[in-house]
Amino acid sequence: MKATNVETLFGLMDEAIKLLQTEAELSYVEALSETLENLSFEGKAQQVEGLPSNEAVERLNRLYKKMNMDALDKEIIRKSIQLTFIKATKEDKLQMNHQMTPDTIAYLIAYFIGEIKKDNTEKLHVSDLAAGTGNLLNIVLAHLASRGNEVTAEAVDNDDLLISVAANSGSLMGLSEKIHYTHSDSLQELLIAPSDIMVSDFPIGYYPVNERAKNYKTAFSEGNSFAHFLMFEQNVNYLKESGWGIFIVPSDIFETDKTSVLMGWLKETVHIQAFLSLPEDLFHKNGMKKSIIIVQKNGEKSIQAEQVLLGEIPDLKNAQKMQSFLDIFHNWSAKMI
Repeated sequence: MKATNVETLFGLMDEAIKLLQTEAELSYVEALSETLENLSFEGKAQQVEGLPSNEAVERLNRLYKKMNMDALDKEIIRKSIQLTFIKATKEDKLQMNHQMTPDTIAYLIAYFIGEIKKDNTEKLHVSDLAAGTGNLLNIVLAHLASRGNEVTAEAVDNDDLLISVAANSGSLMGLSEKIHYTHSDSLQELLIAPSDIMVSDFPIGYYPVNERAKNYKTAFSEGNSFAHFLMFEQNVNYLKESGWGIFIVPSDIFETDKTSVLMGWLKETVHIQAFLSLPEDLFHKNGMKKSIIIVQKNGEKSIQAEQVLLGEIPDLKNAQKMQSFLDIFHNWSAKMI
């Protein structure tokens, strides 16, 4: 039976991944990465040094054929890949910084961008320097493209498995020609074009390479610096003048004893336009409350909003409160930006 929906496609993908796991002694995320690579390249299993076995290759190829990728809606493919990665997160106990940005937050960021960049005929270049599996970037691009914008993008990540998942997911969703993928430490000098919009779910913690960190204004004078401070600065470095950055950050980013380092740089470089706390129930499992910050890089066309939008995003499941919040954001952006 060929795949026709998310449930059947996920079931087939999960079966193929588990078969690869057993045959090649891989983790779930490694087998997921290899599965997506096989599907992207002619939909056939690749055999290296006799692994997987000939019998397993035949079984995998039958499963790949049943997945029916060419005939499926791209959103079905995206959601199915998302489910497999969520399973990988649990099975392989992936660290917090490697976990996927939830759909609900990604769609919210896509909405914010649509309100800020109102011209649906504008060509837009969007980048994510902590792309992970690409879920946030894919949703943003799909939203902009659906309303008529011509979009291109850069996706950068320092984890080879995650950027492989992102690139092969993008290929299966027909995004290969729009997105350029780079496996790199995002805090190195990057060979990417400046962007109209930067989006990112910042990795949180300390950055271990002090020799590289010292090139940043947000680096600490002693010890390891915060990775999320450095990533904030690097993202803005690759924004065009007057470009927009929409980032997921720790809610306490302005409440640490190192805040003055970040604020000094921010005041020189960007306008902070909004700071919106995400609902606590989204993060109760890891104890890290997060917020969305919206900034605009200084430039001839940049304007500091008369009133910075501060507040809390309501429970995303409460349709009435969410609609009220979206109306507030719409009215604010129309008046202030």
